[in-house]
Amino acid sequence: MQYALVNGARQEAEPKLRGTCPNCDAEVVAKCGQKRIWHWSHLGKLECDRWWEPETEWHRAWKALFPQEWQEVIHVAADGERHIADVKNDRGLVIELQHSPLDPQERLSRERFYERMVWVVDGMRYKRDLSAFRKAVAEGSIIKDNPVYLDPLGGAAALVRRWAPLQRPVFIDFGNEDFDIAGFPPPENVLWQFLLVPRTREVVIAPVTRESFIQFCLNGSGVQNLTRIRPQQPRGRYSRY
Repeated sequence: MQYALVNGARQEAEPKLRGTCPNCDAEVVAKCGQKRIWHWSHLGKLECDRWWEPETEWHRAWKALFPQEWQEVIHVAADGERHIADVKNDRGLVIELQHSPLDPQERLSRERFYERMVWVVDGMRYKRDLSAFRKAVAEGSIIKDNPVYLDPLGGAAALVRRWAPLQRPVFIDFGNEDFDIAGFPPPENVLWQFLLVPRTREVVIAPVTRESFIQFCLNGSGVQNLTRIRPQQPRGRYSRY
């Protein structure tokens, strides 16, 4: 965990500190070594939230985009079940940040538990995913211009299968990696949203601007898809939708 309660106030881990877990009230100790990111750990082998995964710099970078009070929020269901949401905004939307492999049944359980949620997935977890995805969007066909929807062919199949059946919005983050979309580079950094086509139940990929997704989480403004401008414009031009 990034935050524990020290004298009743939320605090990040610092050397020699002890605190209380905000989820289960058990004692936690600050782990401030050189190999892992500084964090709080329960004493012994106690694990109060089985859904929690070890945090990485990628997690921390995403969480830092949001107000501190939205980070590591305890979400309690009507039956008393409790879990720690990575980020939960002031409108009740949960943003789950997923780096590690995730069992499909656990994913479905989380989706049922949080209900109003989106996934942000670390696309750099597996090196093969990056090369396969880059090839898929470069060689795939644009099936819609406004907004841009891509048929990724089979190149991204492994990554898509991990999130099937698609029931909540999924956004894949490849950081600052460069891509070509069917031969044309996007004008700015994007996330890759998986979308389910209701009629065919097939998954298409939609590039959305990273900044607009962040603003969507912060204030509810619309996520901006990329739009391809057809003839009368130079090839490769995009505008915001």
